[in-house]
Amino acid sequence: MEMQNRLALLTKTMQAANADLAAIGPTANMRYLLDYAPHPDERLCLLLLSRHAARIVVPSLNAEEMAAHTDIELYRWTDAEGPQEALNQAMIGMSPVKKLAFDGEMRADFLAPVLAAAEPQETIPVERLLAPIRARKSATEIEALAVASAQADRAMQAAVQACLPGVTEMDVAWAAETAFRLDGAEQVTFTLVASGPNGAYPHHHSSRRQLRYGDAIIIDIGASLNGYHSDITRMVFLGDPPEEILRTYEAVLEANERGRAAIRPGVAIQEIDRITRGTLENAGYGKYFIHRTGHGIGVEVHEPPWIMAGNEQLLEPGMVFSVEPGVYIPGKFGIRIEDIVVVTETGCHTLTSSSHQLVVKR
Repeated sequence: MEMQNRLALLTKTMQAANADLAAIGPTANMRYLLDYAPHPDERLCLLLLSRHAARIVVPSLNAEEMAAHTDIELYRWTDAEGPQEALNQAMIGMSPVKKLAFDGEMRADFLAPVLAAAEPQETIPVERLLAPIRARKSATEIEALAVASAQADRAMQAAVQACLPGVTEMDVAWAAETAFRLDGAEQVTFTLVASGPNGAYPHHHSSRRQLRYGDAIIIDIGASLNGYHSDITRMVFLGDPPEEILRTYEAVLEANERGRAAIRPGVAIQEIDRITRGTLENAGYGKYFIHRTGHGIGVEVHEPPWIMAGNEQLLEPGMVFSVEPGVYIPGKFGIRIEDIVVVTETGCHTLTSSSHQLVVKR
């Protein structure tokens, strides 16, 4: 029923936007609409949605599994036949197409045959229509995100325990990945471990650098569970943290807490960024906060809404996103504290529950 509601909402949005056809590949958009998407290889696979019909063009090797997830009519094709005839048959009754909404995440060579078959006068990204729908999570989605966040909390504990002098960043990352896998994660999306000066790189790739006393260590991890993603960042320090580390950590924590405290329906998204950024600016770290405050999360680990300056969209109940202010001082260290929150009717609820205190290991 939930999948039917999502398709109905997209159809209604297409009507409002005067879009005649939506073409969606085996991407997160398809997973959101069908609760399934096959492996996105070179074989043409498309969900075609008009205002009156839905059809799927699917390679035969994926057809039976697709049929197990949806009752939408399938147009199958084999490797020997190629997809053109199946696409032509699926398009019967869906023309003329004046405006096509295409999946911006799918392969470009999937779009080309659709353009040839539909010959639209205008194209728009389907994300423009889907983003408002995906941004407001249902109760089922929020529960799935809560379960995924709880799993990330457990994996974070494994990563924290692995932080010892002499082990490498990759060792700590593997501890988190192993914990996720043993806990049933479908896919480990990332295990970012950045120690010492590497912490100044917000998207550092875990390396063979050995941890040592005096290191501030960023641990940023996430995985998917039951189709929904997690994302959490916490900090460890090896040894006695100097005043500079403690002062910076408290500023980042205050920015995180103040940002979360300001979340409620009707607040402009850019206001959350203004609060977190202003907190760090007032503490003297403004120039070291070099990214947006956060991102939406759901069937993708990064999706709208973007929690950043210039986003005038108003917060609504059901939105789920990260709040992750950070300070990155080149050549020295980095500090980031990240939580996943859901907007409620009166404020917000934080899904990640790991302690916000700096973990000090002497």
